[in-house]
Amino acid sequence: MDAPLPQRHDLDGRTILVTGANAGIGYWCAERLAVRGARVLLGCRSPERAQTAVDAITAQAPGAALRVIPVDLGSLDSIRGAAADVDERIDAVICNAGVKSAEKKARTHDGLDLMIGTNFLGHFALLAQIAPLLADDARVVAVGSLAHRFAHIEPDGLSASWRGSSLRQYGRSKAALMAFAFELDRRWSDTARSALCAHPGYAVDQLTASRPGLVEVPRVVRGLAALSRPFVQGKDDGAAPLIHAATAPDARGGDYWGPGGMLEFRGAPARVRASDEVRSPTTGAALWAAAEHLTGVPFPT
Repeated sequence: MDAPLPQRHDLDGRTILVTGANAGIGYWCAERLAVRGARVLLGCRSPERAQTAVDAITAQAPGAALRVIPVDLGSLDSIRGAAADVDERIDAVICNAGVKSAEKKARTHDGLDLMIGTNFLGHFALLAQIAPLLADDARVVAVGSLAHRFAHIEPDGLSASWRGSSLRQYGRSKAALMAFAFELDRRWSDTARSALCAHPGYAVDQLTASRPGLVEVPRVVRGLAALSRPFVQGKDDGAAPLIHAATAPDARGGDYWGPGGMLEFRGAPARVRASDEVRSPTTGAALWAAAEHLTGVPFPT
């Protein structure tokens, strides 16, 4: 077991919701935020995995202020229940949870395309229903992907059956989430609230620090993976641009943050370029209208 990390406490008094906080990039966001003193709400689908994450975070940040919010972003009923369960001010939301691969006919509990329904529409519905709890200067961070650059969104066809590859549909779902965030920031332009995007680069488990029950990579595999470190990074480092977007003074609404190294695969957080399509006000407005229609949830702004 690694020794607990040094506590910084620069985020004392702030409450941050992280979806998909029980594994991968989401876990590392939750741990690093807790180490810095934030109260972290862990939005998780699995209670068992959520408890494993809580135990691992507490080992690194004894006395961490944590609360599990059970939520399945592929179910509008679950999202409604989770939103009703939240009863405290939220200073930031990191929209991280997502399905990375799925069969073409896979659907959510509500009959929506699984990737679009979970990765984008689920976050849209959740944010719409917790909007009254967001602080006056709250930040929303949409976790994007390098894959968004190869995607075409088509707002009118969000719920249609997908015929392409799973990777392209993943990129499409992330592009939709990013376009929504940029549109949200435009609609918040007269307020102190902000919405922005971030991505983790090329982050792999094999280079990630060990955590019991979460990241347990054999020493031989970790040693071999070290040869790739000049080009990729661990998921603990991949969380850095997301955390920067959610907390750093120099992060602004409409920004897109990612690793600043070669091809944005690894490196310290830096502003990076998002595609013209996800930044398009026309696409954003059409996507917003489609999301309200498909979820049945109006978004107050």
